[in-house]
Amino acid sequence: MVQDLINSFEEDISLESFLELPSSKNKLKDFLRHLPKSPGVYTFLDHHRNPIYIGKAKSLKSRLSSYFGESSEKTKKLQKLLNSLKGIQLLITNSELESLIMEQYLIKQIKPKFNVQFKDDKGYPWIRIETSKEFPSAKSYLGKKESNEKYFGPFPSSFAVQDSLKLLQKTFKLRNCSDSFFKNRTRPCIQYEIGRCSAPCVGLISKEDYMLDVNSTELLLSGRSEKLISGFYQLMDKYSKNKSFEKAAIYRDKISSLRDVQRLQSISGYSKDRDAISVCSVNGQTKIGITHVSEGWITGHENFIQNNIILEGSAIEYFIQAHYLTVINCPSRLVIAEKINNKKIIEEALSEFHNKSIKIITKLGRRDQGLMKICQDNTKFSFNKEGVKKKAIPILKLLQEELNLKKKIQFIESYDISHHSGSAAVAGCVVYSEKGKLKEKYRLFNISEANSGDDIASMVEVFERRFAKDSIDLKLPNLIILDGGKTHLSYVISKLKQLKIKTSVIAISKGSRRKADMDLIHREDGTTKRVSNGSSTHKFIQEIRDETHRFTIATQKKKLKKTFISSSLDSLEGIGPQRKKILLRYFGSLDQIKRASSEDFINVPGIGKKTANLIYNQLK
Repeated sequence: MVQDLINSFEEDISLESFLELPSSKNKLKDFLRHLPKSPGVYTFLDHHRNPIYIGKAKSLKSRLSSYFGESSEKTKKLQKLLNSLKGIQLLITNSELESLIMEQYLIKQIKPKFNVQFKDDKGYPWIRIETSKEFPSAKSYLGKKESNEKYFGPFPSSFAVQDSLKLLQKTFKLRNCSDSFFKNRTRPCIQYEIGRCSAPCVGLISKEDYMLDVNSTELLLSGRSEKLISGFYQLMDKYSKNKSFEKAAIYRDKISSLRDVQRLQSISGYSKDRDAISVCSVNGQTKIGITHVSEGWITGHENFIQNNIILEGSAIEYFIQAHYLTVINCPSRLVIAEKINNKKIIEEALSEFHNKSIKIITKLGRRDQGLMKICQDNTKFSFNKEGVKKKAIPILKLLQEELNLKKKIQFIESYDISHHSGSAAVAGCVVYSEKGKLKEKYRLFNISEANSGDDIASMVEVFERRFAKDSIDLKLPNLIILDGGKTHLSYVISKLKQLKIKTSVIAISKGSRRKADMDLIHREDGTTKRVSNGSSTHKFIQEIRDETHRFTIATQKKKLKKTFISSSLDSLEGIGPQRKKILLRYFGSLDQIKRASSEDFINVPGIGKKTANLIYNQLK
């Protein structure tokens, strides 16, 4: 469709000549008044007439006028863009759909410096089955793919690959040695002794049987695990009837191992392929992660680095347009965890571009929530892998400027309160420095029963204890962040003055509809500012608040949790002998049952949702 649009410029789409931006306010108003109300694409040009920003509009007049309104709040980057702006070029299209597609095409071709570019975050490992060898090996692989081998993944880290390989080798016993090592063996190596290789090097398994294990491995990694497990059930039953209990036990153990692999990789029950897309910001750096699901199987995870600050809209909305309107393949479902403004028009553009129906899912069911968590976890993990903590210094400097602080920010403490129906309240404190998160400095405060049901009183109690005389030798923070509103901020400021503690304090609260882009930042001078999607400092404050909330909730749950894991299934309420048998048959061992999630129990034949939740809650 893009090529059709390009070819039809002369017939259906009119390209305006360079329009120089007037310098006086009156002339600018007149200039804006005469702009077309049509949909289209606009290009901002500098004094050399070089494109510096490309955008789309449903109405060119309305959109361009919004940049110059006196009442509109402008980020530093937007102000910098407008200061560089000397002229505008307009591309009038027939529809908003055409403008959206053309915008992404032109951005990709021209790459203006103020447009967000998403760089592929490469370097993820795969599992490679070396099918070119007589006895194929299974190994972790990082690099350029070779056409004569088979690849599965990518995986989010080398640890994930190694975990998968261990389980695969435990189940199918494929070799992982080099060819020279393999050819020079005269007796089995240690891998055979520990049950992770079938020793084809010395003929302890036939080539035919070994290739069956290779095919089983490929079947599993291709997402057809249930077909594989079904075959193992048949073999287990066959050997049991023939009283070949040792062979039956082999397939029982394989079933147990396969459940482990499924738990690591599989997302069952999807009828349509889909991508889950998440946004993660750490120390001011933003990544977009995509987890791909095909035929009920996670086939890979990719991350893209956001190189520029977004001037308008959300990061995920911009990414969906920039990425999926330029790639060859797009799944029929895109799963995201937030609502976007132009959902319908983006769906139409994607469907038109890829010649099939594509839907964006924003209301997540239980299964999609699980997939989204996997996507978010993998995206976050990529930051840990790269040691992004070293990059906190620039964002702290920007935060100091944003808050107009005289002193350099070296140490931040953030606080949140969590309770269970007014009892068992705790306060969590997380700490950030120039190195990023300082997890060894995180603290938990158990709130007294008298204050457990009162967030304000709980917060005041925490600061009384944190800055008591016996704790004053601890390093004082340059900035304190509260998860709360103006009232929390007021009481904490008052308490700190009483304790004669001099430090800056801000609070961040949820806005209307509890959407992230409606969060409010409250400052000591009484002002309140809505979070800006284009502000890296605001995202950093949200990141700290979210980490504080996560830590506090997690530790509060641990306080309430009364776990037990029974050595048998006899203590499970509502589970009779037949269901115990079904559970053991499905999972293969008691250990697998203990490790199962509620979704795992729901997938067991004969175990309904109610019973599954009952079992899970008792074990957990």
